[in-house]
Amino acid sequence: MTLPFLKPVVPPHVFCLMADGVTYAFVNRKSPAGISFSQNFPYPPNTVGTGASGTPLFSAAALAPAVEAARRFSQGRLTRASVVFPDSWARILPVELDSIPSSDESIREMVLWKLKKLLPGVTTELEIVHVEMAPAGEQKRLLVAAAPAEMLRSIEAAFEEKGVRVGALAPASLVLFEGLAPTLSAKSPGDYALIHRSSGSIVFIIARGETLLLFRQRPSEEEEGHEQELRLSLSYYAEKLNGQGLAAIYVHDQSPAESWHAERLPVPPQRIQGRLFSTDPTFDERIVSRPELLPGFAAVYGR
Repeated sequence: MTLPFLKPVVPPHVFCLMADGVTYAFVNRKSPAGISFSQNFPYPPNTVGTGASGTPLFSAAALAPAVEAARRFSQGRLTRASVVFPDSWARILPVELDSIPSSDESIREMVLWKLKKLLPGVTTELEIVHVEMAPAGEQKRLLVAAAPAEMLRSIEAAFEEKGVRVGALAPASLVLFEGLAPTLSAKSPGDYALIHRSSGSIVFIIARGETLLLFRQRPSEEEEGHEQELRLSLSYYAEKLNGQGLAAIYVHDQSPAESWHAERLPVPPQRIQGRLFSTDPTFDERIVSRPELLPGFAAVYGR
């Protein structure tokens, strides 16, 4: 699994995978930025299986309609693409370490050992990536994304069979943060939060500039626990991370921002909209119609 922290050369093509289908988008970076073309394709029957962990396994036939439409739109110039998948298909969590080893292999071994304790119910082979977070006092921290290896291999193999190389493959919340952090931080005079709720998962992020301070993921079905989770996260931010207060809270959600009990949050939440990025007039309409397009846009924008 490739997370987009290393600033690779990113093509304008992005595929957003979901439980019931895939949305393709061609992202325009030039001013005004936006999405030049997008279309959703349900998976053809019997083209997506289920792995041992319960996450999907893809065949080339599942992605064929989207890839063929993308190739027609780009006049055959589709060879590389980014792929975004739902947060609920991965476990994303901070891992605390006394010290961070110097080699990637040593880090991987230590993180896998930690994950066996933190995720005792997970027995399938995991593919992991990590990025360093701001420390919590003396404690070093890595943000780790772990996803079933068989699922990720099936995605890459399905695209390769259709002649498309996957350049970046990542969960939606990490794509949102990495892609939009430069803009969101520039518009926030201090620390800011990002709430991303999608089918099966809710993520709460606090950042300072482009540095992650806090990351929380929980199942979105546990609606009654969301408000408590936000309160606990804000308390941890203030007490353990020496938080000076949030300047802004940005929301990407299929529900109105007002549903986040705005009166109980330190600052009013605001939905992420095209005005933040000076996008073309059709941007917000596309995002409202297909919310998965915002992570797709973030996978390409500004990178």
